[in-house]
Amino acid sequence: MPSRRADVLLAAALAGAVVCLDLLWGLAGGSTGALAYGLVDEPAHLGTCALLLLAIAAASGRSLVPPFVAAALISCVAIDVDHLPGYLGWDGLIGAMPRPYTHSLLLVGSLLALAWTMRSLRLRQVLLGAAFGVSTHLLRDLTTGPGVPLGWPVSDGIASLPYPVFAAILTTLVLIVAVPYRSPLVSRFGLTVALAGLLLVPGLLVGGVAQAHTVGVGAYIRGADQNPSLIDDFNAKVGRQATIVLSYKEWSQPPFHRDQLEGIWNRGAVPLITWEPVGIPLGAIARGDYDGYVWDAAASAAAWDRPLMVRFGQEMNGDWFTWGGHPAAFKRAWRHLVKVFRHAGADKVRWVWTPYANSRGGQLPFAPYYPGAQWVDWVGLDAINWGSPFKWRTFEQIVGESYRQLVELSQKPVILAETGSGELGGSKARWFGTMLRHNVPRMSHVRAVAFWSAADPRGDLRVDASPATLAAIRNALGRPLYRSTRFSLLRTPPHLGR
Repeated sequence: MPSRRADVLLAAALAGAVVCLDLLWGLAGGSTGALAYGLVDEPAHLGTCALLLLAIAAASGRSLVPPFVAAALISCVAIDVDHLPGYLGWDGLIGAMPRPYTHSLLLVGSLLALAWTMRSLRLRQVLLGAAFGVSTHLLRDLTTGPGVPLGWPVSDGIASLPYPVFAAILTTLVLIVAVPYRSPLVSRFGLTVALAGLLLVPGLLVGGVAQAHTVGVGAYIRGADQNPSLIDDFNAKVGRQATIVLSYKEWSQPPFHRDQLEGIWNRGAVPLITWEPVGIPLGAIARGDYDGYVWDAAASAAAWDRPLMVRFGQEMNGDWFTWGGHPAAFKRAWRHLVKVFRHAGADKVRWVWTPYANSRGGQLPFAPYYPGAQWVDWVGLDAINWGSPFKWRTFEQIVGESYRQLVELSQKPVILAETGSGELGGSKARWFGTMLRHNVPRMSHVRAVAFWSAADPRGDLRVDASPATLAAIRNALGRPLYRSTRFSLLRTPPHLGR
């Protein structure tokens, strides 16, 4: 009797711990850090496996053999070793999948097949335990994160389940352990209700947190501001409606043309104007030397009276633009512009601050250029993998560390305002597939991705430069994460926390 009661308490504690860890992970929004992820994820996998072992022992009425139990507990966390190559920059085990290919039933089947070829009973028990541990790992992965490629290599489909289903499974396992314990019916009913409340309600919260946001898809499409039908073409190609459309205006021209703004808006997208002070001294802007021009621009934005995203002086932390490399002057100019627009009543303008990713060995720090939270609505990064003749780099290599620095600097929503890849030097299709399926889902602050879809002398960055690239992008954008609309994009919270 005491032993049974201890088993029930242990089972309930394991189930509660798993749900609480998952809730913690969901509320944290996910981190791209391997260590931070493991400190939450691996104990939850271990708890899930231990609970399943307890339930099997209770249902069978006998103890499980130690080699089987030890192998199961070790394997349920050891399988995540297959993530290490990706963290080290090699995506050979991931490709366009959200998790490694080895997170599939093929691994489970291989372990089972190998077990039945063993003459040694102990080795057979170890291999069966390993197959069991991997299975428990995949069960939880189905309901947390971006899903699992269960059917690989037969199918590239990504399998997933709502988290409340997993919470219900945990509840059932606890009840399997509890049922043999002889207690009055009322007590058993009370235990069931208590466990359901303990596990299913937090489970619903976890599911809600995991699906709480979507990522808007946007693009720079050359000429689309003057010919909005090009937006329709882009939407048809990628299978998603663009929620942001970029255009570029120098200070030699008015930045806001009502007909162009209307053309973009009527296609269901928010205009994002990149305002480039080419040849204009930042100090002169900050002093107000160009206030006549700035006030006219602010009045145009106020008169349009619809949400509008403005990106002033992009990639200011580089030296390839005339406004680059002057952090103090840049911040003064930025703040002056925002003040003028606010005084002019252009309060529907969202100010978007986007340095270039600090991926050149730390030579492009962007923190000194940040104007401050009260002057910025969105933060972001520009990041291009040009490919050959330059070095081919993965999205993680270009953006990963910069994203972590950006989230530490600001809790504003993040936009990848110019992102793309050349065709030469590697697999562009795999580059985009990994980015959209694996990297972006783990970057919880990223709420918009804009492709720089144009041919360039340095590389062909078009999303439809090849059928394979377009297919990879289209397939990845079919995920629920990218079902954002203009409405949901504009409702993005102004602060996301850490």
